[in-house]
Amino acid sequence: MKALDKIISGRRQLAFIDLEGTQFSHEMIAIGCVKVDIKKDGSIKKIHKGYHSYVIAKNKIGKVVTELTGISEKDLKEKGKPLRVVIQEIKKYLGVYFTKTLFVTFGSHDNRILGQSCAYNMDANEEDIRIMIKHNFDLSEFVSQYVRDENNNTYSLDNMLKLFNVEFKGTKHDPLYDALNLAYLYDAVIKNKTILCEQYRNVLRKMRHLPQPVHELLVSLLDGNTVSPKDLDRLINEALD
Repeated sequence: MKALDKIISGRRQLAFIDLEGTQFSHEMIAIGCVKVDIKKDGSIKKIHKGYHSYVIAKNKIGKVVTELTGISEKDLKEKGKPLRVVIQEIKKYLGVYFTKTLFVTFGSHDNRILGQSCAYNMDANEEDIRIMIKHNFDLSEFVSQYVRDENNNTYSLDNMLKLFNVEFKGTKHDPLYDALNLAYLYDAVIKNKTILCEQYRNVLRKMRHLPQPVHELLVSLLDGNTVSPKDLDRLINEALD
């Protein structure tokens, strides 16, 4: 896929990450990271054992987040590490290619959590965090160009996996398993072009921001009809009547 080739060009590894954050201050309280080696065509060559850690936050987790993730204040107190330590461990885990790693997320909220965590932890290495933010690739945003539900909304990670015939493995809202399943989704998108093409046809059919003549011409093509310049001229004249 040419659009994806441009994004991953020159990369040797990707890091699929998922972060859990506090309810109100959006500070990181847990992180899951899965490193993968990729082939020249972007497909996954090897999935490495992942990294997981709880992260000490300056503010309270919040009831909603605890209910959703199962992460408690006790977990952070007993198992949590300072943000600066976690970022150092991520750097070590990713190795010499840290600065050239593409950090793949599902949605933009993980970048927000990174930024907020940096603001609340002045002793953390801001440069390393900025590298992670700068080299972010939102897989949800990318795939949602071609795949949307019947109401033209973006899919959740779980539903997008189902669409590509991949069963979610592990515990949902556990950042390590979410990161791992994100890697599985990435691989499925690359390997299942037929599904992607079929879904993109549906997205194109529902597009309403195209000029009416172009939209009608496109729908006719998607229905398997033959169209010509005369058909376009007819539709333009009808639109102007």
